Amino acid sequence: MRNKVISLILEINNLARLDIFKPSRKRKYVEARSLFVHIMFKYYKYRLRDLVEIFAGRGYPITHASIIYSIKSFEIYIKYNQDLQAWYEAIMLDLDEDLGEARIDFIVPKLKYLSEDDLLKLSTLVKEMYENAIIHMSLNIDKVDN
Repeated sequence: MRNKVISLILEINNLARLDIFKPSRKRKYVEARSLFVHIMFKYYKYRLRDLVEIFAGRGYPITHASIIYSIKSFEIYIKYNQDLQAWYEAIMLDLDEDLGEARIDFIVPKLKYLSEDDLLKLSTLVKEMYENAIIHMSLNIDKVDN
């Protein structure tokens, strides 16, 4: 997970062309930090304490209250900053792949502990979901072709 954090920090810094850990209250810094905090809290499920430690480890002391404020303010920032919206969408494309892999890595080792009945139910459910996804994809392709 550490590599994911570093990767996200670097990606936000590159997109925003700044260092999110620079002690500044300028709007662009505040909003870029808010993007980082929002993603770490909402998608990577980091706790407030973990986020405080990440910031402190990079020379930017921050409080739990500031992180909570940053999380709550993100929706306002993204609403009025088109660049922030574009950065968020770019990051989410990569994040969807990461989260999908994480879900698979979470599920697969647990399969060996399921009963035969549970595995049968699960396989039926997965088959139905797969078929629905294929149908949905084909409908979307047909719409694009027309």
